[in-house]
Amino acid sequence: MSDPKPLGVILLVEDEPLVRLVAAEILMEAQFRVIEAADAEEALTVLKAEIGIDVVFSDVEMPPGISGYDLAWQVHRHWPWIGLLVTSGREWPRENDLPPGAAFLGKPYSQATLLSHVRAAVETAQAARARSQSGTGGATPPVPKTA
Repeated sequence: MSDPKPLGVILLVEDEPLVRLVAAEILMEAQFRVIEAADAEEALTVLKAEIGIDVVFSDVEMPPGISGYDLAWQVHRHWPWIGLLVTSGREWPRENDLPPGAAFLGKPYSQATLLSHVRAAVETAQAARARSQSGTGGATPPVPKTA
């Protein structure tokens, strides 16, 4: 019997290995394909090489280098159809930290909350990709910010 088709492809960007492992397990058990990156630079390399990523789920604080907020803006500029979910347990977003349509998820988060936010972001991203491929265009509806 073959594995079921994944519900979406998530690029998980987290510098803490244990947090990354737990989040990846939750997402994979929920039938998402997960690609892991330890920092924003690695995530950008993956994005340039990988077609079909639906959502970037990134921590905010990832020393050294690019923050999760800066990564979200770069993804928004270069891959506007990709959903963005940013998380932190220490730094909540201020006005203009996140691009339009990005959502924030405060740590600690429950498994149910994580999956709810990821599913919403995947649905929005897949709809945006379908519109862009069909040539109908249209703005991507925003994913709400939550704490």
